[in-house]
Amino acid sequence: MVRSPRLLALAIGLAVAGPAFANEAERPLPPAVVAIVDYQRLLRDSLAAQSIRRQVEDLRLRFEDEIARERERLERADAELGRLRSELGPEAYREQRRAFEADVATVQRLVQERRRMLDVASAEAFQRVRDEVVEVMNDLGDVYAFNVVLPRSDVLVFTPDLDLTAEIMAALDQRLPIVAIMRHED
Repeated sequence: MVRSPRLLALAIGLAVAGPAFANEAERPLPPAVVAIVDYQRLLRDSLAAQSIRRQVEDLRLRFEDEIARERERLERADAELGRLRSELGPEAYREQRRAFEADVATVQRLVQERRRMLDVASAEAFQRVRDEVVEVMNDLGDVYAFNVVLPRSDVLVFTPDLDLTAEIMAALDQRLPIVAIMRHED
């Protein structure tokens, strides 16, 4: 006999819901039709991925040049400050030193911001490639009638006919040959 009203309610709920769960379990699942995709190859060799890497590298080189110029400027300012130390009074020197240290902190923030900007721009661009890969796979799913896609890296043995990487790469290169990276400057 059930002593708790909560247990009674649970028992009634399970008794009523039992047939509903049984109907769900009786519904047969469709057979799995598998496709294999070398996802890493798509993100490495597609035209879009190559364009992203070229743009990121170009930006990285420009940022490195900018940062190198800033560091040279700071080195010159530090040398000048060292030279002026004997000419300035203690208070004036401390003031100049504080201004220099604030400038150093600003350049350090610039370096961090440039790194963050590159990371964000690259991540967003590659996300656009990933999204397009999913769209291409959905379209090819209609053509090849597959309903499961597995990454090649997770499958030990498979028939080469299941690997649709080349078809996906061709469609991806046609649909998205270039991805312009977005620069997020403050």
